Amino acid sequence: MFEDVKTYCKKCERCAIAKTPPPKVHTSMGHLSATEPLELIAVDFTVLERAQGLENVLVITDVFTKWTIAVPTRDQTAQTVAKVLVKELFYKFGICKRLHSDQGKCFEAEIIQQLCKIYNIKKSRTTAYHPQGNGQCERFNRTLHDLLRSLSPARKRKWPEYIKELVFSYNVTPHASTGYSPYFLMYGRQPNLPVDFLLGRNSDENDVDIDIDRWVELHSEKLSFAYKCALQESRKNEKQRKQLHDSGKSENELSVGTKVYIRNRGIKGRDKIQDKWKSDPFIVIGKPFKSVYTVKPEKDVGPVKNVNRSELKEIF
Repeated sequence: MFEDVKTYCKKCERCAIAKTPPPKVHTSMGHLSATEPLELIAVDFTVLERAQGLENVLVITDVFTKWTIAVPTRDQTAQTVAKVLVKELFYKFGICKRLHSDQGKCFEAEIIQQLCKIYNIKKSRTTAYHPQGNGQCERFNRTLHDLLRSLSPARKRKWPEYIKELVFSYNVTPHASTGYSPYFLMYGRQPNLPVDFLLGRNSDENDVDIDIDRWVELHSEKLSFAYKCALQESRKNEKQRKQLHDSGKSENELSVGTKVYIRNRGIKGRDKIQDKWKSDPFIVIGKPFKSVYTVKPEKDVGPVKNVNRSELKEIF
């Protein structure tokens, strides 16, 4: 009788949509990896308390070097994103090979698509409501918030005036993933900091007797060695994080043809008594990536979607 009641409740459409808690899905970890500077650029917006008419910060991160740019903006429009990318990234460092973001309208707009087409940039995106797919930017956002939080209350009200200094301190600090500072991997040299002059430190690259061609050769060798070491260190840390994350993996894989519900994310206003899942069932038609499934409406009314496994619930 217990099994009969359990099966009956699982198959009850009202209970499945409204009352049943989300499935405990712990998917395997993927990686957003690069092998050289400007191969992969990740972008994201973070919103802070309004100060001096600003509350949005566009974060641009080079996935390989971890070099990060944070630009306060007055809005989150596609035009603003395009201007910042061109002026703060392309004109200063060069064109990237791939641009990665979430599915925000400002990143998926026609102007961004045209920008990528003009500069021959591949555009990629995360699945909807899955910020882990852009972990590089999301992790920096947390670091940026921690740094800004350490400011005094008076300075917090003027955070746009301090954001460049905070980001610079981040870029000149050795990164845990690579073992090198983002500044060194991006520019090929260590920065001259105020503390160096105070302590009387001299740069080891100011040898005026060395031939320019020989200096370029040595500089190239040193930078190539640093890239190799940074890549090895990044891969090692990625492997360790994946092993730790996947140790608790409990993903219930779905086969093609399985009927599923999609989590109801489009609720406006309060949602304490709203359905947790959309009532229209979908059918799994493919699995293009790890933990990502392609689904279509059962009644063929609506677009085909790529959805993370954590946003799906199997229909029994």
